[in-house]
Amino acid sequence: MLFDLGDTLLNYGKLDPHEPFAQAVRQTWTYLKEQGQFVSRYKWLYAARSLLAIRLRMIWSDITQQDFDSLVVLKKLGKKMGIQLNDQQYEDLVWLWYEPLARRVTIEPDLHNTLSTLRNRGLKLGILSNTFVSATALNRHIRQFGLIEFFDFIYYSYEFKKRKPHPEMFQAAIKKLGFEPGEIVFVGDRIKNDVQGSLGVGMIPVLKKTYANTNQQVPNGVIKINSIAELPGVIEKINGH
Repeated sequence: MLFDLGDTLLNYGKLDPHEPFAQAVRQTWTYLKEQGQFVSRYKWLYAARSLLAIRLRMIWSDITQQDFDSLVVLKKLGKKMGIQLNDQQYEDLVWLWYEPLARRVTIEPDLHNTLSTLRNRGLKLGILSNTFVSATALNRHIRQFGLIEFFDFIYYSYEFKKRKPHPEMFQAAIKKLGFEPGEIVFVGDRIKNDVQGSLGVGMIPVLKKTYANTNQQVPNGVIKINSIAELPGVIEKINGH
């Protein structure tokens, strides 16, 4: 069984990004100062340079459908700004950029029990996520929720040439799991990326209802759920029990 990450396992919801970004600017600017790095005395200038670097990469990613690693972008930007950090410090910096968003995330109260039930039934579990947030930050976040041990592998789109719904990530997961596509369930909240993408390679899609798919047309026959807790019952129905 495969899962999308955002708004499937980790519930970000419909957030206004402006406040998390402002908080991230303040705490990353302060962190760099504490590490003895020279950064502009004007936070707005530091914020503008950082935002421009990410926005340009996001625009290019939308054109190419290939995501980027935010850690790599921050290192290149840091070099241009004369910042000298070691690898661990850069990983800490990436986390500080992401953390204001992370603290707004929730998970379903019974998610641990549900994933444990699925594992105890012998299912292999994996995550396929479209993202430019570095694995160092996302894995840290997943670990904070006590979820990472449930998954056999996690694939992030920036590690591949194309993001979902392109078949590349799905095919890599099929090979990793060692099952036929028709034996693999994919759970996500995006109709194009998750449902159509998994259908395209022959998997069984399950759509979790969220704000992202409200009032959207769902392909015929796609299983719909309101929560991850419904999955053990879904598996029983698929297996004909």
